[in-house]
Amino acid sequence: MKIGLQLHPHIRKSKKALKEILQFLIDQGQELYISQKAAQHYKPLIKNINYTSVEECVGIIDVMLCIGGDGTFLGGLRRIRGTDIPILGIHLGGLGFLADLSLEDYQSKLRALFEGNYEIDERYSLEAETYPAVNDKKYRATNEFHIAKGNVMSMIKIKIFVDDEYLNTYRADGLLVSSPTGSTAYGLSAGGPIISPGLDIMAISPICPHSLSARPVIISGEQEVKIDCSKFKQDESLVIDGTERVSLKSVEDVIVRRSDETFKIIRFKEESFFKTLRKKLNWGIDSRGN
Repeated sequence: MKIGLQLHPHIRKSKKALKEILQFLIDQGQELYISQKAAQHYKPLIKNINYTSVEECVGIIDVMLCIGGDGTFLGGLRRIRGTDIPILGIHLGGLGFLADLSLEDYQSKLRALFEGNYEIDERYSLEAETYPAVNDKKYRATNEFHIAKGNVMSMIKIKIFVDDEYLNTYRADGLLVSSPTGSTAYGLSAGGPIISPGLDIMAISPICPHSLSARPVIISGEQEVKIDCSKFKQDESLVIDGTERVSLKSVEDVIVRRSDETFKIIRFKEESFFKTLRKKLNWGIDSRGN
């Protein structure tokens, strides 16, 4: 199997774990590929690996393996966007929901992968367009689009429409439109709902709204969200998955919808979304010892 690697930028702090993982893969007879750009800080640590351009790497590999946390996983997804290459992750970060494998179980899980004992969890992304267009492009997000106030100290007013029907004007620090995958990302911190990833829905969640009645709203994946930006006057921006920022200074509207583009996560039969929730959030554990 030809495996592409996406590494956490500061994985050198975990270089012992990285060496053990890579040596295990090599001992199992797997071919490892990493882009020159991604590997520039790690070459002293990594041997017996094929160095390629990003384009060559994506054209060769069967699987993308991310070693780090959910941010690393998102970086791996960006590299394989628009392909059918499945992805999985070994978790070395903090609280994360995308990278399933741990240092304790990665060897047994990877053996199952090599033997074909796995399932594919196919999920959809979100896409956004600005009007008038910025850079003549559509933006795609795995987790969420975030209307951010930037350097503005006060709240901003965010006027929202669903399928061109007025919903609400939120006075808040910002707003999220999240996919089910993103419901355990920024949306979780913002008090949004946790959504089972198989559902075809989106969540609209105001960030710190100045109203007790302003609650997250769930809408169908068939619907579109329009954010009226015409009254924005400061440093407001559209932030994509926390990694890319687009200024909204000259934008009238942002339209967010479900994308036709999907991505494939490798899952193992003994794992489930709800098992991950219990493990990550310590659900089902009585801290009182009863």
